[in-house]
Amino acid sequence: MGRVESSIEIEAPIEKVFAFLSDPKNREKILAHAQVRVEDVSKGPIGVGTTYRWSAVLAGRKVDLHPHEIVEFKKNRRFVDHDKGGSLKKEEFTFVFAATDRGTKVTMTIDYELPYSVIGKILDKLKFRKEFERFLNVGAQKAKEILEAPS
Repeated sequence: MGRVESSIEIEAPIEKVFAFLSDPKNREKILAHAQVRVEDVSKGPIGVGTTYRWSAVLAGRKVDLHPHEIVEFKKNRRFVDHDKGGSLKKEEFTFVFAATDRGTKVTMTIDYELPYSVIGKILDKLKFRKEFERFLNVGAQKAKEILEAPS
């Protein structure tokens, strides 16, 4: 199983940062480099039980629309969503938020497991880990850019 983590400080209030990043539709804005598309976000306020489907291009491979669900949601502190049947054995995103003197520190983590045991481990070392790192780092920088932009 792989784990990739990225942290960034965003000069914006924790409430604004949390509201933006916990909305699945905003993944399209911060992860445009991976051609992320989000569809079918469930109705109602975002929280535990919110579902959506997303697709992306990772490591040159199109990942088709697959369902995700928010399984933990502590407003302005953390949320976790996980895959409910995509092409990976496991795919879980965790976002942790902490107030700082200058704004908000956000730590984003992807826990994943590729299929095909031995081949999956080789692919992870050759390609996927670097791609997931890029996915998070570019996304974090884009979120910072959007959230720190003058209104």
